[in-house]
Amino acid sequence: MNSLHVFLILSLLIPVPAYTQVAESESFGDVAKRLKAAINDVVVLKIDKSMIAISPSYQGRIFTSTTNGNKGKSRGWINWELIDSGKHKDSFAYLGGESRFWLAPEFGSFSIFFDPGKEMTVENMRAPRDLDSKKFLRTSQSDCEVSSKGTLKIINASGFSFDCGVERKVILHSKKEIESDLKISLPVSINYVAFSAETILKNIGLKAWEKDTGLLSIWELGCMLTSPRNRVIIPVENEIHPVKSYFSKAFNKEELVVKDNIVYFKADGSDLGKLGISPKHTKNVMGSYSPELNLLNIVKFSFNNDDLYVNSFPGNMSPYSGDVINIFNGEVNKEKNYNWPFYEFESSSSTKELQVDEEIYHKQTLYHFEGTKEELAKISKVILGADIIRF
Repeated sequence: MNSLHVFLILSLLIPVPAYTQVAESESFGDVAKRLKAAINDVVVLKIDKSMIAISPSYQGRIFTSTTNGNKGKSRGWINWELIDSGKHKDSFAYLGGESRFWLAPEFGSFSIFFDPGKEMTVENMRAPRDLDSKKFLRTSQSDCEVSSKGTLKIINASGFSFDCGVERKVILHSKKEIESDLKISLPVSINYVAFSAETILKNIGLKAWEKDTGLLSIWELGCMLTSPRNRVIIPVENEIHPVKSYFSKAFNKEELVVKDNIVYFKADGSDLGKLGISPKHTKNVMGSYSPELNLLNIVKFSFNNDDLYVNSFPGNMSPYSGDVINIFNGEVNKEKNYNWPFYEFESSSSTKELQVDEEIYHKQTLYHFEGTKEELAKISKVILGADIIRF
């Protein structure tokens, strides 16, 4: 599959609006107000100055967050064109947000993005209907947690039907929890917000899920607003060929550097690209740093290296040799009709054969820290092993 073909696929997958994206500097309060006007169950959780905006019905989607109250900057990319059109009420898979639940695989013989018997071309690709439109029910809510659940029917390209039960819990974390989780001490001068999404996928049908008919994994994705010098930082276990390029593109030295078992990837929303990290190279952490925004992001996720991972690489012939980490870098290009001014942190759960009533679990936690370069450098060194002073 050539790069142009994949670009066309992306054009189908992500609705391409006119450039109406809310500016990065817009406040969290203004964004939350706009979200509440469009989606009636949007919930805002708050601990001190840390805040997140969630929709339980939109499958537990975390739209955005802030480290500094309602006047602080809103951090998530949101597809406002889809919201303004009103189409999000029936089709919301591509709404964006800092944390959304998806399922994989995307390509291959067990893909869930193509109908059985259909050729895997751009014209035939679509998001699974229930993943795109089935709303969840809120099951509980407290000051710092919201839970929701729902059922989905997913049919893969080989014709196997999955009856899925999904439970989703979103948790806003306190400073004490952040310090305990990361084993750091936060100075009072640093602003922060951290939140987790815990997802359970359960076989609620009458048949076992088996390798021969295809399996599913939990796919966690988050769209982040970016800046010109933003770099994703991924510690790896072995730096010998740790990066896979998804769009038939060879990354140049400005875009990608691998040094001392750390991958540095340019994620500035200016040049379309996507990388993958396989289980043999994966640690359960990644992050990014923006000098312009004085922002350090840390992402942690559940990971077991001895498990199967479904393969979402285009044209793959090995359905269970997939990646754990993916980073998508968008692009704004009017000539190509691209309007994706964001990058994505993506992590995938392992998969396994599930008997009826068995389940798999995945958790991803995102931490935002705003402060001086010197303050953020100390956190980066401890968590990512990377020295950001030179950035």
